[in-house]
Formats: sequence, C-alpha cells, structure tokens
Amino acid sequence: MRWLALLPLILFGSFAVLGRFLDRRRPPPPGQVADAALVFGTGAEWKARSRCETAAALYHQGVVGWLIVSGGVPRDGVTEAERFRDVLVERGVPAGRILMERCATNTAENCGLALPILREHGFRSVVLVMSDFEGVRAHLTARRAWAGEEIRIYDVHAPSPGYWSRHFWWLTRQGRYWTWHTVSRLFRYRLLPHLWRS
Repeated sequence: MRWLALLPLILFGSFAVLGRFLDRRRPPPPGQVADAALVFGTGAEWKARSRCETAAALYHQGVVGWLIVSGGVPRDGVTEAERFRDVLVERGVPAGRILMERCATNTAENCGLALPILREHGFRSVVLVMSDFEGVRAHLTARRAWAGEEIRIYDVHAPSPGYWSRHFWWLTRQGRYWTWHTVSRLFRYRLLPHLWRS
C-alpha cells in the first residue's frame, strides 16, 4: 500500500513531463541566426497576438533573418497571413523581411505550402512559432512535411497565459481542454512515429 502514498507524486510528475513534451522548446544556439521563422496562422485573437509578439521579438533580437507568415483563412476579406503581416509591421518588422503564404487552412498545409518559399530563398534553418501547447505537434508536422530537405528545425513557441501552462495545465479546465486537444491530434494525424525520424 506504500505505492498509494506515492501516487500523487507519480501523477504530478507525469503531468509535468507531458507539459514539457507538448511545449517542445529548442531555440537556435546563442549567436546563431536562423534563416527564417515560420509563424503559424490562427483565427483565435489571443493566439495570433502571442505568436506575432514572439515572432517580432525573434526578429528584433536577431535570432532570425526573415519571417514567413502562413494562413489563408479569411476574416472580413483578409487572410491570416495578411493580418499577421500588418501586426508585425506595426511592431517594427520591415515589410520587406516578411514573406507570406496565403493559402494554408491547417498546420499540415502551413508546413507544406511554406516549403516552396523555403526552397526559393534557400532557407536551411527555420524557427517554428506556434502556441506553446501545440509545440511538439508543429515540430512533428514540419519534420514530416520537410523530410529529406535538410532543413534544421528550431522551436520557440508563443506563451498562452490564462489558457495553458506547461507546469500547471491540469489545474484549469482550459488547460485540460487544450492538452487533450493537442494529444488527440498527435494520434489522429499519426505524428508520433516522426519523433524517431531524423
């Protein structure tokens, strides 16, 4: 029965490991500039704001040389990519350093339709900018879409304060919802096998 006393610690540890797994973080090494950041589109305002803030910071800190905004879902006649570009310009990113992919409607298309842009510009290192709880899903989707392309993938994801926390996601209803939302898609889209593929 001693294991019953350990059960809370085991559960706490499991929840913490899952949070860290979903919020995969792997920035470029200090002093190294990645070719570009791929900013995933979204229709949720809180996600969009955080992703744009994260992408603008990466550019201004010299972590990336270019930003690729991806998303074709329209709202009031304006695509996600166009909205993101406008917000980034407002945050001081030169328009000439922003490339747009205006057709994608989901994460797989964000990665797949960004590939011709990466090829055209000769980009070989890309930072993924996705919401934190969707970090590993974005990484595995990009790894699948760019297999064989010799593109180095980094992960610097946007925080979701008030919605999700990598350490305490299980304490809130929204945290549990977004965790299940992401975990279920790892299986539905058959992404987990890409953990072990280079």
